Amino acid sequence: MNFKAKTSLSLSAAALFFLSACGDDSSSKSVDTPIDNLPVTDSTQVNDNPTPGDSANTPADTASTPTDSIPAVDDSTATEPSGSKVVMPPEATDIVAAVTIPKEEGKGLLIDDFEDGDNASLQGEFYWYDYNDNNGGDDGDGASEIKSPVNEDGYTTARKSDNGTNYVWAVYYALDKGEYKYDPYVGWGVTVDTEVDYTKYGGLTYWYKGGAHTVRVETSDVTNYDVHMMSMKASRTWTKAVVRFKDLAQEGWGGVEVEFNPANITNISFQAKGNGKIDSLLIDNVYLQDTSEVEKDVADMEIKDPVIPEVTIGDIAISNPLQAKAMKYLNKGINITNWLEDSSAVFNGKFKFDEDDVKLMAQNGIKSLRLPIDLDHYATNRDAFVADAADTVALAFDDENLFGVLDAFDEWTAKYGMSFVIDYHEYDNGYNTKTAINAKYTKMMAEVWKHVAAHYAENAREDIFFELLNEPDMKNGKVSTANWRKAAQEIIDSIRTVDKKHTLIFGDAEWYSIKLLAKGTTLNDDNIVYAIHTYEPFVFTHQSTNWTDLKSVKNLMFPYDKEKWSEYSADFGVTKSLPKWYKDAIFSYNEIANKEYILNLILPAKEWAARNNVPVIINEFGAYNLKTDKQSVLNYMTAMREISDTLEIPLTHWGYTGGFSLFESAADGVKGSKLIEGMDEAYGLK
Repeated sequence: MNFKAKTSLSLSAAALFFLSACGDDSSSKSVDTPIDNLPVTDSTQVNDNPTPGDSANTPADTASTPTDSIPAVDDSTATEPSGSKVVMPPEATDIVAAVTIPKEEGKGLLIDDFEDGDNASLQGEFYWYDYNDNNGGDDGDGASEIKSPVNEDGYTTARKSDNGTNYVWAVYYALDKGEYKYDPYVGWGVTVDTEVDYTKYGGLTYWYKGGAHTVRVETSDVTNYDVHMMSMKASRTWTKAVVRFKDLAQEGWGGVEVEFNPANITNISFQAKGNGKIDSLLIDNVYLQDTSEVEKDVADMEIKDPVIPEVTIGDIAISNPLQAKAMKYLNKGINITNWLEDSSAVFNGKFKFDEDDVKLMAQNGIKSLRLPIDLDHYATNRDAFVADAADTVALAFDDENLFGVLDAFDEWTAKYGMSFVIDYHEYDNGYNTKTAINAKYTKMMAEVWKHVAAHYAENAREDIFFELLNEPDMKNGKVSTANWRKAAQEIIDSIRTVDKKHTLIFGDAEWYSIKLLAKGTTLNDDNIVYAIHTYEPFVFTHQSTNWTDLKSVKNLMFPYDKEKWSEYSADFGVTKSLPKWYKDAIFSYNEIANKEYILNLILPAKEWAARNNVPVIINEFGAYNLKTDKQSVLNYMTAMREISDTLEIPLTHWGYTGGFSLFESAADGVKGSKLIEGMDEAYGLK
């Protein structure tokens, strides 16, 4: 059988919902490639200076390789359907090889070198296919496109190469979220002959040129699409990807970890995602390495004694009554996550979490509820308001749903003795470097908060808090503190025209940065609590997370334990493609994985608060615990609680259920059932 381009495979987006930009619990800053609003060729992950020997980026010839994907686009001759964002360049008649990649002549199995020019692999009647996000079902339809060259009969085919071979496989794509709930995606791959014994193979290699992508080795025992994969950076030169099977990791959203078993390989595939990207990828010489060809682990680390830094705490007393208020109402808190902060989540009368959850929290000693919600989703004409330079459009609101959900949590938290923080929290990154300098966008945010504040102005509770905006420019962290503080002051002034009573919460730019707060000044209002976020050591708290580059990292304990350490970084999931700053953190783990190190990072915020006589809180912290040693998570929680007690900084944990969780999930996998064993003592809830 052959797949024609006009009938290329399209998988259900519902089945592939793991492509969510936020994954299961994107607790804080996004570490992966920023998502832009405008179509651009991806250059954010380009490896212009690959490290020699880097198995994920080994250049064939960095001196003579052109920087653009081949062949060049010729708009005068390229023809595409009307409205298509993908322009597939015409095939050049004469191509001068810029590089010459070597043939694969080892003991392994060459799946395809494309030299026959068709869409069948070298295994026989096993074919290359592609798919997109256009059939999302309940998750909405994406609008991404993917195309490959076709022959005169309409069948997909390989195209001529500039790497010294005759042909390569080429895909051209445009990623467009459309109405899809999660990150847009396209994918392509090849089925393999399942009669072959793949246990004799230990890795995969291929050559590529083009955009960032993941390579995926699919197996029949993974039934929920949470396949084993590895991320590859964009490269505008021909680059050899080397993937050891032992370094593959599931993305983690599926909830069920399956050990990789090469005996069950069914497909080798690739995927690209990220809204607004238009790019291409050429691949060649897809090859399974014999186990004897796979690179062996080397002893590349030392087993060292732990290094515990000295801690010096001066006078950190705060006489401001807000300090006592913060300690009373904002300590031992929790966030409800993976709901109303999502880029496509708007409350419609159906509660994902409800009174039963609030009751369960309170019964287990939780004192505060922070509710992340993207408030401007309920401004029904937001875009028209922002675009109206003449100020003739008044902002309109969906009050039925906005206050339907907020009033319910106001009622439930009051009933069970918990404070309530309304946290303006947006995963769509509406506030970014472009909108931060748009006066109308700032005015929109100020008007949204004025509307909410007016609704609660007469509410007698003193334990309702308004958090101005969580982590401004959350995706990228590039909005300046000056621009954000200017916007925040405008929001504050707007709120105070209708509500002078309720306390506000402000965090600085760069993901509620401690350093920025410690260098800044207080805002013009005397009823503000200042907030910071901390997830250090990040390699511990975010190991195995599917939305960072730490997918493969594993087995890190807290605190550092010399007796459990290894000379082999591979034992902790370190691969050659892991970014340097993460490698550095793991190689110096004996210095950073202790309570004192974290305390010294937080201390400047407390010292700033003491100098300015204002309270500071930590309203996001936590450790991803789906694959992390359970006792290490409890040890980390204990350290954070002891730091909180020492510095008198209230804590609010990121996560109720899910990956960052205090509670075990009920049978539905969403609502909580009971507090995780040992968490009562670790978090100080007894």
